[in-house]
Amino acid sequence: MAIIGDRQFGKKVKEEKYKPKSKDLKLAVMRYFRFKRQWICATECLFNDIMCFTPKDIIDVEVKVSKTDLWKGEAKKFKHYNYLNLKYMYRIPTKFYICIPDYLYDEAEKWVIATNEKYGIITFGTERKQFNFKDVFISRTATRLHTNLKNRDAILRRIMMRVCSENIGHIEKSITNN
Repeated sequence: MAIIGDRQFGKKVKEEKYKPKSKDLKLAVMRYFRFKRQWICATECLFNDIMCFTPKDIIDVEVKVSKTDLWKGEAKKFKHYNYLNLKYMYRIPTKFYICIPDYLYDEAEKWVIATNEKYGIITFGTERKQFNFKDVFISRTATRLHTNLKNRDAILRRIMMRVCSENIGHIEKSITNN
């Protein structure tokens, strides 16, 4: 095998599968909700990876990048019992999505069927290795967990408070880095 510069010739090199990090998926999904769908969203809000406020729904998105995280991490969360049995309605979104890299789709579908068939799946395409909303697909549409929207204004307020906190953190970080 000949090596010229940083290129290898003669032997085919096996390319490893791109494995995005959780923050990569969060960024892509946030861009999708904000720029493509024009919705309000925030990260780490009300114990969710992403919380989204739409004209019709309040959406909870949990991001998982491995089978272990999906089955042993997310499955243990008490909120899924609440979502299934509609306990503590003031905190329950109207829809729930699990967001996964495309290579975990089959496992995510098994998890959704086992946990709550009303849940949806957002898939992040890993072929282009970019964190763009063009790589985000709703592969399985969620159905509503409930139709009670009495908590809508309170949840919007919490999302907006979280967005403000994120902005303050970014500004503080830019000031201390200069």
